[in-house]
Amino acid sequence: MTRFNIRSFSKRRTATTFAAVTLASVLVIWAGLWIFAPQILVLRKEGFPGPIWPAPGEFSTVDGLAFQPIPETQLPLDAARLFAQSKGRALLVAQGDRPVRALYGDGIDPETRLNSYSLVKTLVAALTIRAMADGLIPDLDVPLQTVLGPDTPDVSLRDVLSMTSGLALGYEPPKDEKQAAMDDQSFSPFSPVAKLQAFGIDPLMRRIRIEPAYQGHFHYQSANTALLGRAIERLYNRPVQDVLSDLIWKPAGASDAYWRNVPDTEIASAWCCLYARPADWLRVGQFLLNNGGDTPFLPAALHQAFLFPDLDPETRSAGHYGWHVRHDVLDRPGQQVQGPFTYLMGHGGQVVYLVPSENAVVVRFGDEPQLLHSTLYSILSQ
Repeated sequence: MTRFNIRSFSKRRTATTFAAVTLASVLVIWAGLWIFAPQILVLRKEGFPGPIWPAPGEFSTVDGLAFQPIPETQLPLDAARLFAQSKGRALLVAQGDRPVRALYGDGIDPETRLNSYSLVKTLVAALTIRAMADGLIPDLDVPLQTVLGPDTPDVSLRDVLSMTSGLALGYEPPKDEKQAAMDDQSFSPFSPVAKLQAFGIDPLMRRIRIEPAYQGHFHYQSANTALLGRAIERLYNRPVQDVLSDLIWKPAGASDAYWRNVPDTEIASAWCCLYARPADWLRVGQFLLNNGGDTPFLPAALHQAFLFPDLDPETRSAGHYGWHVRHDVLDRPGQQVQGPFTYLMGHGGQVVYLVPSENAVVVRFGDEPQLLHSTLYSILSQ
């Protein structure tokens, strides 16, 4: 006769109940995430884009030419010190038509591909302006709806190019200036930019509103660049990575790069994450500075308006943001190098400087931001 052990039965029942409650809790959490923050589920394998290739995710190739490495050379002591203090990964300099200096950090060599983060935004802007030069749009004031259809926000290409569109993602108006729309100041898993990273702009289109209070005022929002990327594809009837390859990347002499796709699509993330070698960014910087050289990339007036606009000193010294590119000035007394400069900037202090007075391009990648003006003074004044 089998004896019934009530204590053992009770333990088994408690364990079963605990397992059931745990499973139910997990299911509730996952259901909650799927309803309120589905981007977390999409990005769980990829996370925040890493700084060094290879990286998780899906990528399109930006076709280039054969890679031409730039070997390491010695930097001035001040430049090398700033580079080390900011955990630099690469610092390269070109003057005229040739590279003159290169320094690579620990674990980095000329072949290492690094994440552009938002540096690539400027190239998307350049392609938008080129579309106007190619006659695909009459001017930058063309409504975005004319290019992308009626579901698109009622703003112009100029509005999104200057990030003054007032775009807002979500159903509720922002509570204050800091919450304005697609705030890119931090990559929280619950932030609008995380949703953009996970889904791209297309499925979010109907949730974009225009906040009248923010129209005409600069707000750094990656949704603007996402819209530009889709507009370029529609105007040229080609993927944006192919347009970039043919109009900028290969003409600059850059080699193959990898551009992050929106998950489960072949659509490049126009706002972020082109993994390329630092030497290739140096060549692209020279291409932009010199407007393509013998075969101009843009008409001279458009090139001037895009990269070297006539700004009053106060506006320029405040770090003006133009058409997806930043403007500043070197005016420190006693320094050899003086005058305006233009720069592309990405998360963490990835920078491509264009310095017309010195006919110079400086490329800097690193783990932390490096002093913006001091970097140029330290490397171009010696």
